[in-house]
Amino acid sequence: MIAGLWRIDGVLATLGLAAWSLLGLVWWLARCNARGLEIGLDCPGKVRAGVVFPMTITLANPRRWLDAFGIRIDCELAGMVRTGGRAAWVAAGSAADLELKVSMPGRGWRERHELRLDSDFPFGLFEVVRVLEVAHALWVFPKPVFSGNLNFSGGAMDTATDGNVAAGEALGEPSGMRAWRAGDSPRRIAWPVTLRAFARGAGLIVRESEPPGFRPARCAVVFHSFSQDGGLIRPDQFERALSLAAGTLKHLRAQGVSVRWIADFQGWKSRPMNSRGEVNACLEGLCRATRAMDTEAHNLQAALAGVGDDEGLIVVSDMPVCDWSAFLPRDLRAAIALDLPKRKRVPEVVP
Repeated sequence: MIAGLWRIDGVLATLGLAAWSLLGLVWWLARCNARGLEIGLDCPGKVRAGVVFPMTITLANPRRWLDAFGIRIDCELAGMVRTGGRAAWVAAGSAADLELKVSMPGRGWRERHELRLDSDFPFGLFEVVRVLEVAHALWVFPKPVFSGNLNFSGGAMDTATDGNVAAGEALGEPSGMRAWRAGDSPRRIAWPVTLRAFARGAGLIVRESEPPGFRPARCAVVFHSFSQDGGLIRPDQFERALSLAAGTLKHLRAQGVSVRWIADFQGWKSRPMNSRGEVNACLEGLCRATRAMDTEAHNLQAALAGVGDDEGLIVVSDMPVCDWSAFLPRDLRAAIALDLPKRKRVPEVVP
């Protein structure tokens, strides 16, 4: 247009003016395409780390006459996972749903999530970005890990390593075979031996087991980060210790044991876990936990001093057991000190 005016060329000036007008229209359409859109987030409020769960992002267009085209959605869920998609066309007065499958890598908690709307309609000449925040409380519980072998002072908890046998209801260690008696469970029948006994004219044969262990009615679970030699602090060890604590708490509650939860990062306060609300409160505390940096030996000993003689005791720590087990009171030396599960090593592929 400027060249047309300088050369006094009406046709060139008209073409330049039309091009600038078209560019201005494209810029206006790009601005209007993403303006006024509303977004919603629908997903479970409480999930477990590493478990896939459904999530739906709803893009609503409440405008009366202007449709929306080519809207890209980028969601940063709980500050840990980025996901999203694209809505090709959202008619005026309607909405589009983006259904996703999401898995959170670790524990966390967030009330608001950031979503980004990106549009380059039409022609891709201008890119318009809108950043929105959506309110949705999301609790990501640590992945529960169970040690599989709990032995209490004053009692034993018989469990299989795969968790298929309930504590206190296990059959105990097998000791031999005997003839079937009234009241024996059909599950204890040893069918291969029974079939051979039938061939000899005998009756049913069942497995004989030693008396099983018993579980305590009450148990205290203590979590701490104390180490006498100032051991190396590793954030991954703390996360694994929280997973071990979560698995232990859930397992004890599933067995009907009355649990008290005591943790240094919660000020050594004793928190009961006898109702569903109390269990959820303790698990939510694990989601928001940060490592206590000032735990001393006298703090640990004071917390353990409140453990009763009729209580089982489990101690969980992100530090090696050998660094703090000597500080346990003598009457509690038989308490369970759970070791952190070893991380599985990925085999190297040699080309």
